Amino acid sequence: MAKPFNGRLLTLARQMRRMSQTELVNLLGGTVSQGTLSKVEHGRIQPGEELVELLAGALKVRSSFFYDSGFIRDPVVSYHRKRSKLGVRHLDSVHAQAEVIRLNLRKCLEALDLEARLPLPAIDPDEFGRDPDEIARAVRQRWGVPRGPIDDVTKLAEDAGIIVITLDFGSELIDGFCQYAADGVPPLVFLNAAQPKDRLRFSLAHEVGHLVMHHTPHPQQEVEANRFASEFLMPSREIKPDFDGHSLTRFMDLKVYWGVSMQALMYKAWQTGKLTDRMYKYYVIEMSKRGFRKREPVDVPHLKETPSTLKQIIRAHIEDLDYSIDDLGEMFGLLDDDVTGIYPVPAARPKLRLVRNA
Repeated sequence: MAKPFNGRLLTLARQMRRMSQTELVNLLGGTVSQGTLSKVEHGRIQPGEELVELLAGALKVRSSFFYDSGFIRDPVVSYHRKRSKLGVRHLDSVHAQAEVIRLNLRKCLEALDLEARLPLPAIDPDEFGRDPDEIARAVRQRWGVPRGPIDDVTKLAEDAGIIVITLDFGSELIDGFCQYAADGVPPLVFLNAAQPKDRLRFSLAHEVGHLVMHHTPHPQQEVEANRFASEFLMPSREIKPDFDGHSLTRFMDLKVYWGVSMQALMYKAWQTGKLTDRMYKYYVIEMSKRGFRKREPVDVPHLKETPSTLKQIIRAHIEDLDYSIDDLGEMFGLLDDDVTGIYPVPAARPKLRLVRNA
């Protein structure tokens, strides 16, 4: 029996393209009414082949996109590190793109087995007195993290079975969000590719904190995840002596060493009692005056933080399973440009040409 048209995927494609129902109807030139479109999205009408082709063309996907039987997750808004200025349509687009990737990963992983080298603990914060610092120290110990700065947070997360994905969110107002393991797909963390690596590391540690601590939503979860990330990246006992002398130059040096932003370091210095309220306020004002809150004055190019699991999954399909980009596009229901634009498709290897000696 042929798979039925999945109306929720039509909604997903429309959100991914940041298009309202009215805009899609207008793009189709009135060949379908908004009422009919709404019924298709809600599964009350199964569209004919001609309408499916029209919808696919308007939304720049393949017709096969609409026939996935997987369930669509509703976004858990309270888990996102976002700012209130981000528009609903923009946020829906980011989540739709993430959901498309998750659905396609589910298809890819039917042919592959991923093995985590480290455990991803599920910790009830109440058992630790709701102390994220203590939980962060416990995770570092469980993962065998040596003293001092973490060399590569992304590798640690991926060793624990988390698939880390960087995307162009099209806005600086959202740093990242996570999805728990479900439907045959491991935990996922989506990160804004536009953020500098020091901030990306904090964003990733923040999402790891959610995955470890927050299987049940909690009003203080964002604060707890921030504290987890801070302690995970900068253990208080180890970093506290580094704050004995402080200045903007000193915070620049510590940023290079610890691989976190100057702002995160200043907050940590205040949190550990090494900065008074007055001095912390002074540094915040000084950072703003100099424009450092938007772009800090020193880079950290030595940091790695390059996700590899998704790249390995795509590479395995192309090199081991003999998939072409067009084959992936058909499986994903995406056009070739989206396949190469969204997924880390490896560059084609040059073919050797045999030259005979004269």
